[in-house]
Amino acid sequence: MNRFRHRWLWRVLDIVWLAGLAAYLLVGYNDVPFHGDESTLLFMSGDYYFVVQTREIDVVYYTDTPADPLEQDLRLINGTVGKMAMGFTWDMAGLTVHDLNGPWLWGAGWDWNVDNGHMPTDRLLHAGRLSSILLTVISVWAVFGTAWIVTGRRAAAWIAALVYTTTPAVVINGQRAMMDGAMLCFVALTALVAVIVAREQDRDSPRPRVLAVWYVLLGLAGGSAVASKHNAAVAVLAVFLALLLQPVIRRRVSWVCLVRLAAASALVFLTFLFWNPAWWTDITGMPGRVIELRSKLLDGQVEGYGGYDNAGERVAGLVRQAFSAKPQFYEVRAWKDYIGDQIDAYQNAGYGGRRGGWPWGIVIAGLTVTGLGALVARWREGPVLLVLVWLGLTALTLLILTPLEWQRYYLPLQAPVAVMAGTGAACIGMWGVRAARVRVRITRNKNG
Repeated sequence: MNRFRHRWLWRVLDIVWLAGLAAYLLVGYNDVPFHGDESTLLFMSGDYYFVVQTREIDVVYYTDTPADPLEQDLRLINGTVGKMAMGFTWDMAGLTVHDLNGPWLWGAGWDWNVDNGHMPTDRLLHAGRLSSILLTVISVWAVFGTAWIVTGRRAAAWIAALVYTTTPAVVINGQRAMMDGAMLCFVALTALVAVIVAREQDRDSPRPRVLAVWYVLLGLAGGSAVASKHNAAVAVLAVFLALLLQPVIRRRVSWVCLVRLAAASALVFLTFLFWNPAWWTDITGMPGRVIELRSKLLDGQVEGYGGYDNAGERVAGLVRQAFSAKPQFYEVRAWKDYIGDQIDAYQNAGYGGRRGGWPWGIVIAGLTVTGLGALVARWREGPVLLVLVWLGLTALTLLILTPLEWQRYYLPLQAPVAVMAGTGAACIGMWGVRAARVRVRITRNKNG
């Protein structure tokens, strides 16, 4: 009975901890400084009107002769899950498609956008942000669960969730009405489901029905992650690669394993298509078209704002964004003149997570390296292998493909880093407890 009460008490404390982290994220979402991409995503949430409210899905199909080329390009290069969630929340808030603003035109300037209806109303902005932050809260819970399964330690889960929740890039971009809340949510859920699959496959006798259910959920989560933001494909690829390697390492390769992975991969693709009706008219030609549009966008950003000049700068940027980066509220310097007061008020209220800088960076980096070392020693375990591959492939891909140091582009790295940091903190705590016990024993022996 005492053991049951003890376990029940800890479960309650887990819930209180997660509720507290959620409250921290929710309390500041209305005050996070505005970003122009919020206007664009809210504008694109108008697809909710066509797909859900009127069911005129053909309006969002790709065509060679679009009525509005800009709108179609935005539909192709941006994720769809976040904008549909925003459509749902403004619908529930009593707003209509006629309340939506126009997309933010970056070359036109702040005043022009405000004067010409490209700035959302406060009511619309808050409704859109609510969907994003709720999805970000779910990602916190998923990081908590992943760390617990991988380490088997509650302390690791608590610290991982805390590190993740206080990461400036997660807080700021997760609160804004952009794609990032949905991406963070479904990447974290994909990783959580994948470690559950890996744990089941580590059993001496894996249960086929249990695995079938979890593989279905893995396909749904993975497809939704890629549909949330295209860079989530890296995380999805990483967990599938780890699940492919797991039976090889344990010498349990069978056609059943391959069929499960193939079926889940197909479900990822089908789920992605479900979220992207714009692809339905030209499925085979769309990947190349999207890559071309994305490449042009990145080239324009590098040309306009500068990018990395060499590999050393890329490595330094990756390390900064993983551990010590300060909050990046804007990418265009002129925006400081327009949202500077919003930034000051937001930070003075204690929102936005850690302030960044090397003192925090050294702590987080130290915990991460400690956790990495502890997990590398257990790399043959399925859940551990999965997290190692997740972190390694994500970091490598970002290092190679990210052309400039914009904080949002490094968001996929934050969840695996938090899991590693939580693991490291738990290891240090365990070593401290063991050292204390040894000292007590030595003292007792001396006094005895």
